[in-house]
Amino acid sequence: MTKKLSLLILTSIIVSSCSVTKNWKSDHPSDNFLKASFDEFTGTEKLKFPKQANALVYLSSTVSTSQGKVLLSLKNTTLSTTNKVNHQKISLSQSQVLKISGEKAHGSFALSYPTLTEKKIQVNYHQNIELLGLCYTLLNLSDFNDIPDDQTFEMNGEKVKIKDLYAITTKIGNEFKPFLTSKNLAIIKTFFDKDFYLHNSNFLLQLDNFPNASVSEDNPFLSHYASKAEAEKLVNAFNAFALEINFQDFLKRYSPYYQKMIQEVEQNIPQESFIVEMEHLYRKNVQNYRLYPSLTIPFGQGFAAGNTNTIGNIFASFNKPKEVNQVSNLQLGYDNSTSLRDICVHEFGHSFVNPAIDKVDESLLKDKEALFEPIKDNMSQQGYSQWKICLYEHFNRANEVIIARLIGDNKKAEKILQENVKNKSFIYLPQIVEKLEYWYNNEFLDKTYDQKVSDIIAELK
Repeated sequence: MTKKLSLLILTSIIVSSCSVTKNWKSDHPSDNFLKASFDEFTGTEKLKFPKQANALVYLSSTVSTSQGKVLLSLKNTTLSTTNKVNHQKISLSQSQVLKISGEKAHGSFALSYPTLTEKKIQVNYHQNIELLGLCYTLLNLSDFNDIPDDQTFEMNGEKVKIKDLYAITTKIGNEFKPFLTSKNLAIIKTFFDKDFYLHNSNFLLQLDNFPNASVSEDNPFLSHYASKAEAEKLVNAFNAFALEINFQDFLKRYSPYYQKMIQEVEQNIPQESFIVEMEHLYRKNVQNYRLYPSLTIPFGQGFAAGNTNTIGNIFASFNKPKEVNQVSNLQLGYDNSTSLRDICVHEFGHSFVNPAIDKVDESLLKDKEALFEPIKDNMSQQGYSQWKICLYEHFNRANEVIIARLIGDNKKAEKILQENVKNKSFIYLPQIVEKLEYWYNNEFLDKTYDQKVSDIIAELK
């Protein structure tokens, strides 16, 4: 029989056909997923993808035939069928047509074709985080000022004075010495005494800038505090302290420093292509990726920040600042491509990986907990003192390996794998990588990442 379809799947994607088929059955489990089976398929089906700026279609496909053949082609180029599931990025800088051609074929095919935006990592400081960091610095200023001149340690093969690492911290902090006895700062201290100060970050990011911030009931991080009144007490203290110290004047005076800080970060972040691979791998779409470098947070500190629409990270300098006084020649210590890659790929990755681990049945985690014993001491020394946290880190590093391979950096992938196995005791990494790659190339259309994570943990040995 002759069958003609004209089916609107999305506003941007149209399926049409002009084919001869027998016993054709098609299904659309979601807007960007198409499955079809047939006893005979001769002709051509088409997926039309209209032009869309800064976007691509990430096609994942599988074809199975017992007789005849089915080919997928784009601009007269036949797409690879090397694996059971094959993946192809299709740029939408111009309109595209994917042809599904059959020749007396008996079998089936399945296509997943989400449209992914080519996102940019947004880099900027946040005024509320800067005031948060400044308050912490002032409350610990004597500790920073009293670091002995002869206290050193080795960093990147160089002997570094610890005091030098905090040069920008003490420079800024000492300008505000007259306010160390502020009543507003004393109120803020009571909150820092209860909990690590950066744990306030997500809450503060939802507010208007100090000194004009107020607390609303719909702040998703309000539950961090005992009550709304308690949160308002903190916010009011920040508002008052910002006015007391003329915080806006500080931001203006240090504008060249902030510009240089942002420049150092932007020149050293990895190419954003990893975001497309990450969102495709996990089949999740995040609206914003943000980095919040900070001048006022002391060297080496950082905190993951975000909400349902944003993945971000707050961080201080990574290297010893080489110049903090001569404005025309500032070198502030944020120009570390290795550390920024770690924040972008590794820390962003946790936002996808951790929820998948959290969905694994607790009884399964307990059954496999004996695997933690051989590496428990080495893991604990790195801050991973629980089996679930150890699994977070294993799977996140496994995905770093896979993503590096997907963007064509096999050398980096091998380095990540070997360094983590040999130097950091991530002994289960090879089998996790192997099983995830098998899933990606064979089971991707039948099983979610979350489901595969549970399967892999069950099979760990």
